[in-house]
Formats: sequence, C-alpha cells, structure tokens
Amino acid sequence: MGRANMLETVLRRNALGRELQAFLATNPPPLPNLLATARPQEVLVFMQSQFILGHAGSLLPGMTDPVASPSGVSGALSHFATLFEELGRRGPYDETTGSGNPCDSHEFKRYKQGYTRVLQEAGYQESSAVPLTKPKADLLLAYLDQQIELSASPFQKLSLARDALLCLFAWDSAMRGKEGGKLCLADFHYMDKTPIFPSTGYVSGLPLPTKVMILPTHGTKTNKRSRIHQEPIPLSVGPQPLLCFLTRLWSYMEECHAAGFTPSHFLFRPEAPNHSSFKEAPYSTSSFIHRIHKHLGDSGLDNGETSHSFRRGTLQATSQAAIDSSLAISAGLAAAAQHGRIKTPHIVDLYLSPHRHWARFKP
Repeated sequence: MGRANMLETVLRRNALGRELQAFLATNPPPLPNLLATARPQEVLVFMQSQFILGHAGSLLPGMTDPVASPSGVSGALSHFATLFEELGRRGPYDETTGSGNPCDSHEFKRYKQGYTRVLQEAGYQESSAVPLTKPKADLLLAYLDQQIELSASPFQKLSLARDALLCLFAWDSAMRGKEGGKLCLADFHYMDKTPIFPSTGYVSGLPLPTKVMILPTHGTKTNKRSRIHQEPIPLSVGPQPLLCFLTRLWSYMEECHAAGFTPSHFLFRPEAPNHSSFKEAPYSTSSFIHRIHKHLGDSGLDNGETSHSFRRGTLQATSQAAIDSSLAISAGLAAAAQHGRIKTPHIVDLYLSPHRHWARFKP
C-alpha cells in the first residue's frame, strides 16, 4: 500500500476513534467511558445510534433517511478492531475479565450479519464491481510496461512488474484479488500434479513449461477446503509473450532472483516499510485495489474499476466469445461458469449482468 493511502487509512481510523471516544465520554458511571475499557455493548450502541445515520450512504425504499451500507459498517468495525489492538487489547474478548478486543466477539459477528440481512430485506442490493474490458486491460498492461521502462529504480521496476503480472493473472485465471494475493509457488504444478518448484522456492534456470495447473493452497471463496479438493486452474503459454502470464512469470522470477529478492513462498509480495525490498507475506486485496486505482488514474483509464473488476470483466469476455463462436447464449453461460469455477447459475447471471454496477455511477 502506498504511503498516501496508508496515511488516508490512518486518518480515517483515528477520526472514527475520536467519534467513538466522544460517545463513550457521555456514559454515566459506572458504564465504561474510555476506549481502553469499552465493552462490545458500548461499541454496538454507538454503531446503531450514531454511526449508521452519521455515515449514511444508502437510501432504501420506504425510508426517508439514508443509512450506512453493510460494507460501510464492516469497514468501521474493522477500523475499531485495529484501534483496540493498538491500545493493547488483543485476542478474543473475555466478558468476565473485560480483557481482549471488543470487536473479536460473537456480538460483533452477529451484528454484522444481522445488519446486512435487515438491509437486504428492506430492498438493499450490493452493486457489483465495474467490469474491466479486455481492451482496457491491455492498455493498462501497456502503461505498466512503459512505466517499467521509464523507472530508474531497479526495485521500483520489480514492483511495477509484480502489478502487471497480477493483472495478467487476475484476467487469465478469473481468481478473486484476495485469492490471487495468496498465490504461492507451491500452488504451481505440472499437468500430472507434480510440483514445479522445490519446497525451498524458485530455482534459477528452471525451464518454462508450456502448461501448468494451479491448485490453491489456501482454498477459495467458492471452495474453502484444502488443496486436494480444489478444482485445478489450467494455464498455458500464449503466442504473445507480453500478454502471456507464464512467460512473464518466469521472466519476473529470474529478475527477482538476479536482484536478490528470490521468491520463496508467496508469489505476489507487498513492499516492506523501507520500500526497497519485499515482505514475505501475501499481497492484500486493499493493496491491490490501491495500486490499481493509482495506475488507472495515472494512465487516464480510471472509471471506478477495482480488483474484482478483473473477474467480472474476464467472465463477461469469456461468455461473449463463446456466444460469438456458437451463437448460443447457453454456451456463454457454460463458458463463464467453467472459467470462474462457479457452480450456481444464479451467481453466473449476476457476474454477466450488464447493469449491476450502474449504482456506482451517481447521476
């Protein structure tokens, strides 16, 4: 995550902390009136009585006042969880001793689920990500390649190459951003399911295979079970090297190896705080989103896309290609379901809907 985005997140979190502290200060004794002593009850009363109206953004049918969206509520609770951790309140909340993080409690989990359910029953619908088109994906990749050439910093070149590689992978695999960020070298297998990389990590000079299959170690949203139960994701070497994920992957790992940043576990790694090396950790969705927004904005291509725009875009493109070749809508649905590893027809329809993202564009 860039420094500007990190600062923005910290400022937003601290502002919410001040709001909560001001609310707690109004509690009469013996109720807790400090963040250091607040219980889940006080935080949830603040959310229901103050936050959902003070940070409103969704106007539901039959309601005169807008309320906070479920994602807004979830984001606020995440900020509060971090605030309490910074105060030393870590681990599950213990009602008997008052220790632990108030956000790490059954009350919070039930509140988030219940708030979402109540709004959905009142007519709320989440808007989908703006789908990324194939022409725009290619333009974004060309822009990143240009920035790689212009960059004078060897490490910055690798950071940009990582972003370009993740964009290619997100399109080719149709994996979600969070799942792609957790991709490990151990997930790569030959077509006979033999691991490609040794357990110690990448080895320089390893031949580029023409086909590989990915078996996610950490599971996916569609299938949360272990690797043995995962549906393989096949990838092949393409005719255009600059648009081929596997070709660029091997080049990227050779470049990382030459610069002293050989991947040993995670493939897509975040920058360390010193911005001169990689941290051995998964690449978070928020980091990917911030980087995508930055690259799209700097290139003049931004239209509200996010990390999930790759999945929506590639499924829609896959569906349209199948329809064009067969002249059958059913073929498009089947192709999208297979590419996205989706079992439920209704979910396929949501991904292929041409208008579910329109709510993101304010009139």
